[in-house]
Amino acid sequence: MQWLGLAAATLPGLAAVAAVLFTWVTVGQTKEEIRLAEHGQITSRFNVAVQHLGSESLDVRLGGIYALQRIMQDSTRDHPTIVSVLSAYVREHAPDPKGAPTDVSFRPPTDIQVAVSVLVGRNPGPDANALVDLQSSDLRGVRLDHPHLVGADLTYADLRFAVWSHANLSKARLVHASLMSADLADSQLREVNLSGSTLSGTRLMRSDLRRADLTGAELDDARLTGANLTRANLTNANLKGADLAGADLQGANLTDADLTHANLAGANLRGTNRTRTKFTTEEDWSFPVPGAAESSAG
Repeated sequence: MQWLGLAAATLPGLAAVAAVLFTWVTVGQTKEEIRLAEHGQITSRFNVAVQHLGSESLDVRLGGIYALQRIMQDSTRDHPTIVSVLSAYVREHAPDPKGAPTDVSFRPPTDIQVAVSVLVGRNPGPDANALVDLQSSDLRGVRLDHPHLVGADLTYADLRFAVWSHANLSKARLVHASLMSADLADSQLREVNLSGSTLSGTRLMRSDLRRADLTGAELDDARLTGANLTRANLTNANLKGADLAGADLQGANLTDADLTHANLAGANLRGTNRTRTKFTTEEDWSFPVPGAAESSAG
C-alpha cells in the first residue's frame, strides 16, 4: 500500500516532466520547420530577384537589385553569394568601354549606379571569402558616398570623372585603371595597388596613400595637397605639374620619377629615394622644399 501510495503521489510529477519534454521536442521541431520555411522563402526570393536582373525593363532590374540588397541584409548565409552576383552583373552590363570618350557631364546607367551603390554600402562583416570583383568595368561618372571597397579588384576599370570622396580602398587592386579627373579626396588608399594606372588631374587631397604602389602611374596635374605618401612606391611615376603642397613623402621611392614643375611647397621629402628623379631646376623654384638638400637615400 505504501508503494502504491508513493507511485500515486509521483504520477503528477512524472506527467509534468513528460509534458515538459514533449513541449521541448515540439518547440524544437517547430523552430526547425520555421527555419526551413524561412530558407525556402529566401531561396524563392533569391531566384525571383536574379530572374529580374535579366529583364529588359529598367524598373524590373532595379527591383531585382533592391531585392538582393534586402536578402543580403536578412540572410548572412546568402550575403557572399549576392556580393558575387552583383559584381558579375556590373561586369557584364558595364564592360570596359576601351577608351570611349567622356567628360564631366557623363552619367552611368541607373542600374549600374544602383548596383555599385548596393555593393559599396553593404555591411562587409559577412563577406567571408566573397570579393567585390569589378575588373574591366565601365564605372565612368559613378558617384558614391563613403564607398567601402577594401581589397576590391578594379584592375583595368574605367573610373574617369567618378566621384568617390571619403572612399576606403585600402589594399584594393587598381592596376592599369583609368581614374583621370576622378575625385578621391579624403580617401583611405593604404597599400593600394595603382601601378600603371592613369590619375591625370585626379583629386587626391588629404588622402592616405601610405605604402601605395604607384609604379609607372600617370599623375600629371594630380592634386595631392596634404596627401600622405609615406613609403609609397613612385618609381617611374609621372608627376609633372602635380600639386604636392604639404604632402608627406617621407621614405617614398622616387626613383626615375618625373616631378618637373610639380608644386612641392611644404612637402616632406626626408628619406626619399631620389635616384635619377627629375625636378625643375633649383633656380626655377619659387618655394622652399624641405629636405631637398639632403642626400638621396640608397
